[in-house]
Amino acid sequence: MRTDKGGRPTTSAIRAAAAIAAVSLVLINGCGRATGYRASDKESGSPTASPTPRVNPSYGTKFLAINECAAPEPGRTDVYREVPCGDPEAVARVTDRVSTGNAEPLSGTTCSDYTDFAIDASISLTALEGTQVAGDGYACMRNLKPPHPGEPGGGGGPRIELGDCVHSGPKKGDAITEAACRTKGKKNGATHKIIKIVQDGFAFGFDDPCEYKADAVFTEDPMFDSDPARSDRILCGKKL
Repeated sequence: MRTDKGGRPTTSAIRAAAAIAAVSLVLINGCGRATGYRASDKESGSPTASPTPRVNPSYGTKFLAINECAAPEPGRTDVYREVPCGDPEAVARVTDRVSTGNAEPLSGTTCSDYTDFAIDASISLTALEGTQVAGDGYACMRNLKPPHPGEPGGGGGPRIELGDCVHSGPKKGDAITEAACRTKGKKNGATHKIIKIVQDGFAFGFDDPCEYKADAVFTEDPMFDSDPARSDRILCGKKL
């Protein structure tokens, strides 16, 4: 600090020091609040703050952890933000959380039965935070209120199960897609109901795996089947 000849600070030096202190105070106050601050933090000189996303600050250590709830982002069908389950905008609760992989196609996930839909966490986080996020897996969701597409006959869920309905094309060997049983008679609606599932059986053997009780025999989606003759699951369908 500059002084006059008598060793006392000049008026201009005092004003400069006050200005510097004021700027320092503004910078300190603008740096964000540190969480869990303790006296020992001051002594160490390195208080830390837990980073939070800019747009969706409600989640903690993991985005959409088990039992947390989600609401759709306005104007988007593939982006969800985490909200308290009591929030009026909440639509579904997380039943399973997988840290790797993608939510689509849903039939390729490890979601449990009665899963209504799945959320790709990376897509949602990228849109919410404005930064590219990869490798955060997906969340398996159950609607808080009906309808529940993941229930038998509902037209959704991780895999085709007993009691579900499917749409089959007119040609033999056409791929089947799950459809809600209530869509019978509509374009691309349900054509068959699954009445029996045979695990690890021969689809083209001499014996009928469905014991002649089905109108059609379907094999699992090719993503599950490496052997066209021996299927992990044979689906026996009754025409609707």
